Order: sequence, then C-alpha cells, then structure tokens
Amino acid sequence: MKGKKVALLTLQHFANAPRAQKEAGSLARVGADVTVFGSWWSDERAQEDLALAERLGITYIPLIDLRNSPLGLRIKGKIAREAFKRFGIVLPEVYGLSARAMIREIKRLKPDLTMVHCEPGLWAGPRLIKAGFKVGIDFEDWFSEDLLPESRKERPVEALAAGEKYMLKNGAVSFATTEAMAAKLSSWAGLDTPPTSIPNTFPWADSPKEDINADKRDPDCVSLYWFSQTIGPGRGLEILGHALSKVRGNWQLHLRGTLRNRQDWFEETFPESIRDRVIIQPIVLNRDLPAHSASHDIGLALEDPFCKSRDLTATNKIFEYMRCGLATIATRTSGQIEVLDKAEGVGWIIEPNDEDALIKRIQFCLDHPDKVAAAKSLAKVAAAGVWSWETFEPILVEKISQAL
Repeated sequence: MKGKKVALLTLQHFANAPRAQKEAGSLARVGADVTVFGSWWSDERAQEDLALAERLGITYIPLIDLRNSPLGLRIKGKIAREAFKRFGIVLPEVYGLSARAMIREIKRLKPDLTMVHCEPGLWAGPRLIKAGFKVGIDFEDWFSEDLLPESRKERPVEALAAGEKYMLKNGAVSFATTEAMAAKLSSWAGLDTPPTSIPNTFPWADSPKEDINADKRDPDCVSLYWFSQTIGPGRGLEILGHALSKVRGNWQLHLRGTLRNRQDWFEETFPESIRDRVIIQPIVLNRDLPAHSASHDIGLALEDPFCKSRDLTATNKIFEYMRCGLATIATRTSGQIEVLDKAEGVGWIIEPNDEDALIKRIQFCLDHPDKVAAAKSLAKVAAAGVWSWETFEPILVEKISQAL
C-alpha cells in the first residue's frame, strides 16, 4: 500500500471521530498517503485535529469552517432544509453542508480510494463512483435507519437509503460495526457477500495502564459512568434516573457530555432526592478520555433499540468501558449481545427500558463488590484480546489492500 492515496470523508472534527482516527492511523502505518476531510466549528477541537493528524502521520483538511458562522453556508443549509420539508426537494446540503465540497476536493486530490464515513458522503459517493473514482463505505451507523422518529421527519431518508444501497452494490469495499449489522445490510441490499465487520474497538496499546483517578469521585462509593457528546433524551437515561432513586447503597453517577439547554429534562429525569449524587463531567480531549473513564467502576450502555441502527450497532461506549477496566451494564441489543457473548463475565445484560431489571442489577452490584471487581478484571482481558483494535486492524488493512 506504500504510496497509495486514500481519502476519508467524515462529517466532523477529526478529534471527535475515533473510528476514522483508527482507520487513518492503520493505513498510514502500512505506508498509505492518508487524507481525512472533515469540518471545523470549535477552535479548541481544530487545534486537536491538527495535532492528532501530525501524530498519526496523515493530513487533515476541513471542508467547511463554521467557527466564524459563515452566513452563506448557513443560508444554503436553511434553504435545503426548507426545500425538503415543504416540497420534498433533495439538495446536497440537506445531506450535510460539506457534500459539494467533498466532490470538489476528491477531484482535486485524485485518491486511489475514497472511504465514506458520513451522510454527506452518501450524496458525493455515488457521483464519484459514476465519475470513475474508486469509493468504499464504512457504516459507522446505518444512516438511513437512525435517530428518533421526530428527527427523521426532516431527513431525506429515502435518498440516504438509495445512496447506501448504490454504494453497497457498486463500492470497492464496505465495512460495518458488527456482524449483525453487516448481515442485515447484506439482506436489505441483496448482496452475495456482506460488508466486513470492523467493530468500534480501541488499541490495547493506548489503554490506561495505571489508576490515576482523573475524575474526582467519592472513593468509598460505587461509581457509575456514562458518556456521550450530548446528555439528553433517547439514550436510556430516563429509566436510569428512576432506577437510581429506588436502590439502596453508596453510589455516584458520573455523566460526561454537554447538557446544553436540557435542564428541565435533566430535573425531570433525575429526581431532587438523588440529584446531589449525579455529577456532570465536562467533555475532555480525546487523548485524555481513557484516563477519565478509568476513574469509575461500572459503565452504562443503556441503548434503546428504537431503530435498526441502534439495535444493530455496538457503539464506542462498550469498548471504551472494557479497555478502561470497567464492568458493564448493557441493554439487550443485537450489537451489544454480539460483543458481550465473546467477552464472558465483563458485565450484565438487561432488557431495554426495563426499570425493574435495571434496579435489580444495580442493587446486585452495590451488594456484591467482589462481583464488580471480577468483571472489571475480565474487561481488561477482553480489551487486550478478542476485542482489541490490534485484532481487527489486519483485517481492515487486507480488505482495503484488496480494494486498491
């Protein structure tokens, strides 16, 4: 692969795209000339993007820069949303503001292979294939089968699905986050060969090797932990708040993410009687996240499989918990069962939206600290072996080599 040009089309800051980081780093290590295209909207994250790209030996280029609120781009986005909402017209910007720029930059760069990681790429990808470029797709999510029903109303779902199906049938290579998702995508698109499953695992070499308790916590309590970019509805937190008000024992809940304007939701979700035991932790730099995550005892992966994407994927959470040595309480989704079935003893499965089951499991953990300690030890074993990025990196590199 030495000297081959590979481009990755992402939606966001490189620092916020762990899957693209791992793919880019793996390809760079085997000699590929890698360029990642994304977007900028934060000064702090922009600096992290560039530092991360330099460390990995790749090039990062923002397709759009929203830090200074460019009026023209925002007007185009609003026009696209209104055109779709009122008349069903699908303009490139309704996929994402960077869609047109993707075409322009790939034609300028002329890579040997372009990998689509985001929704704007579902507009650009088929057009690039028709123009003679070699393009693959990485289903970080099943894009056309994602989000809550109210959010889907203003999404070009049919157009997204058409782009996905075209790229599955005509793309050079395709990846999915789980075998369950790969099988469903294959059946849906009528493929002879399913996409290759490359899970959202992390390099064991980057795992925290010592307990430094980067997050301040009560050392005498059981510390429950959950993280995402956004703290809000549709993430399983509603039943958690109700459950915690009914368990006995010494616990704290640490939520990492941005609450924004959801204070009313937060107060409804977490009753006043327990609110002083719920700590909102700030978002930290990507490179610092493992040290902060490792400060806790039990990771919560309470996904609600309200759509196919949420059911079939296994998010970064469950793998982050394992590499940081946390026990896991996870809801029964196809993706999460796939992970925990191959990592026996690292945690417990409960039914989605089952408050009684969650109460029972948290109470069990509070009453049996020895069981939690055993699960924490087994989590590191799984993260170092069956669910390490080092296990899947050769598969990814081989598939992309074949595509090239």
